[in-house]
Amino acid sequence: MKRPLRIAIFVGSFPVVSETFILRQITALLDLGHDVDIYADTRAESGTAVQPEVERHQLPSRTTFMDIPPEAAPWEMPVWPLTGKTWPPGSPAAIPNWQRAVRVLPRLGRSFMSMPRLTRQVLSRTEYGYQAASLSALYRLTRLQSINKRYDVLHAHFGPVGNSFRFACRLWRAPLVVSFHGYDFTTVPRQQGPSVYEKLFIDAQIITANSNYMGEKLQSLGCPPEKIRKLSYGIDLEKFKFRARNRTADEPFRIVTTGRLVEKKGMEYVLRAVARAARKHPGLRCDIIGDGPLRGQLQKLAVELSVDQMVQFHGALNGDAVRSLLDRAHVFVLASVTARDGDQEGAPVSILEAQAVGLPVISTRHSGIPEIMPDGQSGWLVPERDSDALAERLNQLLESPQLSDSFGIHGRRFVEAHFSSALCINVLLDIYTELRERYSQ
Repeated sequence: MKRPLRIAIFVGSFPVVSETFILRQITALLDLGHDVDIYADTRAESGTAVQPEVERHQLPSRTTFMDIPPEAAPWEMPVWPLTGKTWPPGSPAAIPNWQRAVRVLPRLGRSFMSMPRLTRQVLSRTEYGYQAASLSALYRLTRLQSINKRYDVLHAHFGPVGNSFRFACRLWRAPLVVSFHGYDFTTVPRQQGPSVYEKLFIDAQIITANSNYMGEKLQSLGCPPEKIRKLSYGIDLEKFKFRARNRTADEPFRIVTTGRLVEKKGMEYVLRAVARAARKHPGLRCDIIGDGPLRGQLQKLAVELSVDQMVQFHGALNGDAVRSLLDRAHVFVLASVTARDGDQEGAPVSILEAQAVGLPVISTRHSGIPEIMPDGQSGWLVPERDSDALAERLNQLLESPQLSDSFGIHGRRFVEAHFSSALCINVLLDIYTELRERYSQ
């Protein structure tokens, strides 16, 4: 057996309870004996749910935070002009820009002494744009300069994170993999321009996409097709166990949906579908897992639709709690839509989890979803923003309970064949190994 891989993982914040797909990759690599370190801009907010695997695998001890002043990251506020002031959100007072510049001078001096060319690059607006103007790129560089380790491969999750840390492939002389997931290939280019990843596509050796749909979009943004590899999300089939969905006559029909409470998740249309289906079948219950900026608005809508007694907002939950709610549900619904700012899904891992446990799935023809949920076999796909079509499919499932068994069995087999953790982590390891061998020659 070849020696274990030495891997650096870059993320924006850590740990984030909704980013289970990243956590599963990390823990699977560790379980296979590879050496993994995590580098993150910021710490997750205190008091938020944490997956038990974070402590079980002692991930905090493997994580290095950039310790960047908040005005530089996450707010990315420019330090220029030096005669001006910066007022970070939530700060009790403004910070004179000259003080920000003076504070970073010791780091700047040490960086110039050891790596003058790379230091000039991270301070160049041509190279690093707003991250140069805010000095966040310089903070990241000086933090990583203090790390005395060698890596076989660097792996950044989300396009903007890849942009933030792309200098690391020159600093550590290691190949860079960047995985895109959703908003990064849809919203970010609309906000920052279609050339936002131009330099990243040059610096990174491999770009991964979780669907063919995403791969085509990345090519349209300028990514060379030979750099794109399909890398699906893997499901731990031992944790997500299959269960037949038998329901007794007096048992309420339970709908479950999960995701951040943001526009692209389409939670509004789930609520409207529940209200419509409940006119014909009043014994419904709906569990909504997740938190986000639209929670108050959605709770108000539930009251307006008179379904607030049927719907429970659980907030963000860890993996064990999510699996418990999936286990007692009868159908999984995800009504994803293209948001007004262009934000889209990639290939939602929640749909794979639902199929793995034997739940029929009702979702939308959106982004990469048709590639991970075969329409008419594991459930149904309906048009985006069509709550009537969602309600019609809910009623059909209620009135034809035998469909649940066939949908559930097919969904489990589909995930076993294409999305098991073992299968997907082997694809990732093939990518890593290829790069290690290419760079060791």
